[in-house]
Amino acid sequence: MSGKFKHLKKNKFQHEIHDGAFYQGSFIEIIGPKLDSSVEKVVTAFLVRDFNSKDQKCAVMVLVNDLKLGYLSDEDAIKFMRLLKLNNLTEESGINVQALIYGDWGTDDIDGNFQINLNISKDLSDSDII
Repeated sequence: MSGKFKHLKKNKFQHEIHDGAFYQGSFIEIIGPKLDSSVEKVVTAFLVRDFNSKDQKCAVMVLVNDLKLGYLSDEDAIKFMRLLKLNNLTEESGINVQALIYGDWGTDDIDGNFQINLNISKDLSDSDII
């Protein structure tokens, strides 16, 4: 089962995912070849629990085209699981959300730095599943 988050019309893409540095290869695969010095690309992300995570008790992955781009924070993962339960969805369910991939390719000395922000409330518990 799956659902999707209601899109925000104001203050879009404010929910930051912070561990994107580990997934730069996946970002580059999604973005495609280097055409400009910086990138902004709207995509659909899929949030789903990672039952194989050994680091976190309740880990929620951020996937785009089946490529992992990061995880929700521990606090947001708990809120995500609560939202699933409140909407009569199982813990195996995933939710689609509009997302923005952005960043730059860096220079010869510095690697690129791509990140992803989700189009949901900064406080995940204020978000609506439709």
